[in-house]
Amino acid sequence: MSVPAAPVELVLPIGHSLGLAADRGAVQVRLGADVEELDLAEFAVWSLAHGDPAGGDAPWGAAGVLAAAEQAGLAGAEGHLASLAGRGLLARVEPGGPSARDLADRVRLMPLTTGLGNTARSPLVHRMGTTDHLLAVGSSTTYDLFAWAHLETSLWRACTAAATIAARAGATDPGLVEPAELLTGLLTALHPLLATGAVCLDTWGVAA
Repeated sequence: MSVPAAPVELVLPIGHSLGLAADRGAVQVRLGADVEELDLAEFAVWSLAHGDPAGGDAPWGAAGVLAAAEQAGLAGAEGHLASLAGRGLLARVEPGGPSARDLADRVRLMPLTTGLGNTARSPLVHRMGTTDHLLAVGSSTTYDLFAWAHLETSLWRACTAAATIAARAGATDPGLVEPAELLTGLLTALHPLLATGAVCLDTWGVAA
């Protein structure tokens, strides 16, 4: 009998970088209605949480962040991870577990670029970026949430709405009509969108 695989914990950044406050040697990150200031080492760890710097598509968690930090010669990364999580700038999430629903209840998925849709040549590949620069691609389900989730007051409500619409259209696949399955699919596909700046997770306007 096969042994079920252990849940994969992801590290996800929350907030949107506003850039360097040069006079203070810190980077400002908007988190909801607040602006957090991160020193350069903290910002480096927060940035690494967006995804594999090498562009890999394997699940990206604390081990990957710490390994990338060590390779970059960044000291104290583990402490920065804990501090950033405590400040609400990072979340550690197991897709399919209670932590995923907790995150989805307290963030929104915000698009940071344009949805370019698919093409007749590649109908299953949905593109995000600008007319002259492709940032990321995703499935139709991921693309639908990219395009519309920000209109809901939480990521969980967005998944619920998307599942309801799919069911009304006649879909039966649990990955389309079950909000929890939709959320799992999105979270496991999210890092390439975060790493390229196609989306961010934010707390602005979240309502339970």
